[in-house]
Amino acid sequence: MDIENDEALSGIGKQHRVMIWDGHQEREKELHWGLPSRDPEVFQIPLLKSETAIIDRPCLLLANEFGLVKRGKTIYAASLISDEPFFCIAAVWRPGGRDWPDSFAALTVPAYDDLAPHKDRHVAVVAPDDWFDWLMGARPPLDILRPFPKGSFSIMPPIQQNFDELLGAA
Repeated sequence: MDIENDEALSGIGKQHRVMIWDGHQEREKELHWGLPSRDPEVFQIPLLKSETAIIDRPCLLLANEFGLVKRGKTIYAASLISDEPFFCIAAVWRPGGRDWPDSFAALTVPAYDDLAPHKDRHVAVVAPDDWFDWLMGARPPLDILRPFPKGSFSIMPPIQQNFDELLGAA
């Protein structure tokens, strides 16, 4: 996944509102996007592959859309077609310590059918009916992170910002 160019990931290193399970109920919490890395070459870890991640503290990142920007141009913006005003991206969180704040990393999955023309992998979206199961760890994570059927996402093409390109094509 190309971190620098993924619009959904533009907030890495900043505080974000996530939902966690406190043992009794869900609650919102502001967490730093990016887990600390043990690798001196890597400052923080914003993404984890869902198939290999340790999912012991699941959380949900609240979002309206995610997308892809390449060389300054929007390739697509995706949003889940739903009655909900937002959707949730699967993530895991870790409590902070002396040198790092409470933080999270978003999980990635192989591209859903709607998004496969644009990327091989992207952030994992949790279906609204599965939000509480995800937070409480009520079912196996990979069962919850199953692919969405074709037609589940609205894919918005970019708005042409540069008229010179249009005129040059004429």
